Amino acid sequence: MNLTGGTSFSGPLRFELENYFPDAHYKQAIDQAFRKEAEEVLTDGGSRTQYYWSGENGVVYHTESGEEIVDPFFNSIEEAENYLESLADKHSKERYDGLVLRKSGNTKVEEATEVLTEQAGLTDW
Repeated sequence: MNLTGGTSFSGPLRFELENYFPDAHYKQAIDQAFRKEAEEVLTDGGSRTQYYWSGENGVVYHTESGEEIVDPFFNSIEEAENYLESLADKHSKERYDGLVLRKSGNTKVEEATEVLTEQAGLTDW
């Protein structure tokens, strides 16, 4: 309950039920908790850089052998290239021409056409 009014522009003095939703307080508490958690997050300095293939239709996923986990990441460029070459051997090479190898942080490393062209031996000429 709130006591309000009592002035010429707010009307007579009266009690009103106020439905107070402390949205600003919730937001402040959430922001404070986020800042506290963010202070504890430390980067690895790039020692855990991972790579993934992406294209117009999304990210290429693979499944680790022996595990039932779908994973788009590779630990090295060579591992990513080998996987793409094996896919190109199983399916058509044209299917993967538009892919781009990226490293964590969305930085472009190379394009699939470079890998698949090397596979075909065209760069030897």
